[in-house]
Amino acid sequence: MIKKINTIQKLGIFEDYSVDGNLENFAKFNLIYGWNGSGKTTFSELFKAFKSGELEEFPDLKYTITCSGNNYSNTQAYDKNIHVFNQKYVADNVNVVLGNIKPIFMLGKVNLDLLGIIQKDEKKLSDRKEALAIKEQKVKELIKDKNKFFKDVAKIISADISRVSARNYNKNNAEEAFDKLESKKVLSQELIEEHRTTLEQQEKQQLTPIETTTTKALEGIINDSKNILNKTVENVVIDRLKNNPNISKWVEEGIYLHKETDLNNCEFCNQQLPVDRIPQLLSYFNDADKSLKKDIESLLERTRIIYSLISKLSFMDEANLYDEFQKDYKREVENLKTYKEQLLKKVKKLDKEITDKKQHTTEVLTLQIEINDEQFMSSIVKANIRIEECNQKTRDFSNAKKNAESELEKHYLSEILDEVNSTRKEIGVLENECKNIREGDSNDPDSLSLTEIQDRINNNKNKTSTSETACEEMNEQLKTFLGRDDLIFEVVEGGYEVKRNGKTADRLSEGEKTAIAFVYFTIHLKDRDFDISKEIIVIDDPISSMDSNSIFQAFSFLKNSVKDANQVFILTHNFDFLKLVLGWMKRDKKNSHYFMIKNLYKDETRIAMLDKLDDLLKNYDTEYQYLFKLLIDFKTDETIESVYHIPNIARKTLESFLLFMVPNGESPFKKLKKIEFDENKKTAIYKFTNDQSHKTGAGFDPSLVVECQKNVQYLLEMIEITFPKHYEILKENSQH
Repeated sequence: MIKKINTIQKLGIFEDYSVDGNLENFAKFNLIYGWNGSGKTTFSELFKAFKSGELEEFPDLKYTITCSGNNYSNTQAYDKNIHVFNQKYVADNVNVVLGNIKPIFMLGKVNLDLLGIIQKDEKKLSDRKEALAIKEQKVKELIKDKNKFFKDVAKIISADISRVSARNYNKNNAEEAFDKLESKKVLSQELIEEHRTTLEQQEKQQLTPIETTTTKALEGIINDSKNILNKTVENVVIDRLKNNPNISKWVEEGIYLHKETDLNNCEFCNQQLPVDRIPQLLSYFNDADKSLKKDIESLLERTRIIYSLISKLSFMDEANLYDEFQKDYKREVENLKTYKEQLLKKVKKLDKEITDKKQHTTEVLTLQIEINDEQFMSSIVKANIRIEECNQKTRDFSNAKKNAESELEKHYLSEILDEVNSTRKEIGVLENECKNIREGDSNDPDSLSLTEIQDRINNNKNKTSTSETACEEMNEQLKTFLGRDDLIFEVVEGGYEVKRNGKTADRLSEGEKTAIAFVYFTIHLKDRDFDISKEIIVIDDPISSMDSNSIFQAFSFLKNSVKDANQVFILTHNFDFLKLVLGWMKRDKKNSHYFMIKNLYKDETRIAMLDKLDDLLKNYDTEYQYLFKLLIDFKTDETIESVYHIPNIARKTLESFLLFMVPNGESPFKKLKKIEFDENKKTAIYKFTNDQSHKTGAGFDPSLVVECQKNVQYLLEMIEITFPKHYEILKENSQH
């Protein structure tokens, strides 16, 4: 037998437990009382570890025990069989294995391994189907996103080309063009507008370039002007004429008139001309002079023709060009107009310098004005380039529109290139993952397809067995345990069907599951390879979640099932069940010991310890009396450790008091409202018992000490004022 659990470490709330040296050893029959949440079920799990030295849920568990004079620890397994019944046993042994049309339950150690495989496979199948559904849904969403990219971009492209094209551009066109896109080609806003303009434009006529021959002729005139101004003729100088060009011109024209008419008198003054005057003038105006002046006149005529041509030179309006050429063309034309005016002024000055040469034929003159038409010519060339580009566009207008459509299409598709490629990549990854889920991972030889997993589940279900004999025994024992026969098992394919009053039970209550599991547990205590007289039985709350009417029947069943065991540990939180077990064990005081699990605080951490059962729990008939005794004797040393349990005790005391004071089905809050007592104190009592009793212990406020002192006093005061006689009797009993 197990005599003592000496130490426990790393077992949940039993963080660092050492047995009290005054605590008595375990006996054949052991009763352990503990409230819900105190660590009772955790303590029952410890017994499972003694056989193997470990618990899966607590990998760092350490312990030492004394058994019949020998010591064992987590490194030295205990060699006796220990059978533990608790809520984990319930969960492990009452399983719904099919739930599509009606619940089918699987029970039994024989089928447990297969059931585990089935459940794992079903979980795996369910998880993979769920994962597949999620991934397939994600693929659909990504495809939808991808299609939306193309739909949206198709609308944009269509909006740009539909104004000038009859082409019906849609999502499929966009996706097809995208697949042909060789590289990302995002355009500047300027180029986008240029291509849009091309699409919107009407075809222009061929345009005539600006004439350039005029300026070439001007170059010849300038050169000739320099030459003429350099030329001179020999003659007799007449100072009067030389110094007065106007008179010289007048005389020159007049001498030829007199010579042609053979006049001897001056036509101006009608005086006879001196005999030597005509020869003298003819010597001044000789043939060389005449020739030079003739050349000058010819040059002047050319100069004036050039002036006229330049003056008449016009530039077409920029509106005649396509929009994209207009800006540059207009700028050059504006320059040309400025240069034209400057050039005309210079040509006019050139004309004057040439004209002046006629009066200075005997002198070498230098051209004073400098005429440079490079800027003028440059602007003409630039303007003509725009005109030629415009003409080239006209010659290739259809191709230009197609190119504009193509460039805009590539631009908009390039804008979604990264998003589409990323989405397609994600779709590809997910589709491959979906394939691996459906068909199994080709890189993993142990990976199964969904069909193969389903086949294995079906095969294992066919291997599970149920026994009519075991079913009959189960029903008989369940009837004894519950004290009624409305719940029965029937053998069906794959397990058992549970019926309630002849109809399929859609669900089982937690109490019914516990009852079924406990009956199954006790049935297997009678297995042929099982000698109960040599076994240790640990039972944790077999009446959990059961109504009070079934507790006595369950107790009787339990007592008869374990009375012959080598050693028994019964754990419970239920006071009524506690009293029944105490009543039974007291008949064999020598072999019965009683314990309780207490909680306390150490370094602000809640811990559990095993202690002897409080004598009050043995002596009082009801839990209410025991709780009242705890409250009336309550004192604190101002530490949280001394008060942490008080809110829970106060809550249970209040609920019990209200149960018989206001015997209706209302909530404790509404019942409390009907008690005639100070409203402020009632509010404080309710808040204290409701809020503080539900805390797990983590993060207690230091004010809890004061709150406990105050509200316990309020609660006792309310009981005394509301029901004085009742209070006096409880107080009197508490003093014994």
